[in-house]
Amino acid sequence: MKLEESEYPNVVYVEVDGKVTEEDAEKSEAFIKKHYGNEKKLNALVYIKDMEGADIGAILKGSVIDVKHWEQYGKFALVANPAWIEGGSTVADLMPDIEVRHFDKAQIDKAWEWLQE
Repeated sequence: MKLEESEYPNVVYVEVDGKVTEEDAEKSEAFIKKHYGNEKKLNALVYIKDMEGADIGAILKGSVIDVKHWEQYGKFALVANPAWIEGGSTVADLMPDIEVRHFDKAQIDKAWEWLQE
């Protein structure tokens, strides 16, 4: 898993390629704390190249969204193969206070635009 600041203020770029580990969750927590603190509102573009043995809800809850930072998130743009985002309703159920939209990989520019609205 890769996390980095994007060129847009308060938008985190997350790339998932394979299995997400406990170590990834710890890196995510440290990254958010260092770059954004505990107060700033955040949006995230989550680009899923490949998922190994987990659904999107588990990936987001286990890595990107640390409970300590739950309240900071406003929007999540999930960019993935359509087959992987079919479970999107479960993602929305897991994160009722976060606006979640799904985009296929060809729509990544639309995802960035939506996060800046």
